[in-house]
Amino acid sequence: MLEEKFLPILFPDLDTDSRVCPSCSEGTLRFKVSRYGEGYFIGCDRHPKCKYIARTLSDEDDENETSEETPKSFEPRLLGVKPDTNEKVFLKQGPYGYYIQVGEDRKGASQKRAPISEVKDINSITIEDAIELLQYPKVLGKHPDDEHPVLMTHSKAGFSIRHRRSLAPVPKTHDPKKVTLERALKYLTGKNVKKFGRPKGKTNKNAEPIEWH
Repeated sequence: MLEEKFLPILFPDLDTDSRVCPSCSEGTLRFKVSRYGEGYFIGCDRHPKCKYIARTLSDEDDENETSEETPKSFEPRLLGVKPDTNEKVFLKQGPYGYYIQVGEDRKGASQKRAPISEVKDINSITIEDAIELLQYPKVLGKHPDDEHPVLMTHSKAGFSIRHRRSLAPVPKTHDPKKVTLERALKYLTGKNVKKFGRPKGKTNKNAEPIEWH
């Protein structure tokens, strides 16, 4: 109920179909209450399989957390500016790897970010590469069965096609730039499609009630 009430504040620039978890690319970012009711956070709804948690609602402190997955000595690097907005574009390091960020960190603001898939040389990332990644999640069109958007998403794992609760990986041998709506629909009917999240309107009957003290 809190998420629905404060949706415009929690996710000002994203709709439900675009709130893809930047870590696993399968889950959806949700507003949650901590186990003992001591605080609130935005995290992946696939927890505990995916442990992605935004430490603040604005995500501003994510890059300050340490992780064994990436070196701690990496300094943010300015790649260039976006031609259309003249905003600075940075290459940064977070707890789950490297990512692209538009604009400098500002308190209370959520900057546009894009995760980077595994690359042999992180220093080879250019402003052109960054601008390409920042376009995701990208709407390819509407599904002919229900008119809901079909999205191309990107995470550390690579590119995927998302439609409502269905997620299909784009084969690494296929060029994501050439994926059309028609091809995306074929991926969604393939054997590698996964379902995630909980169907809208359904509740978990086995969930334990929260005790308030």
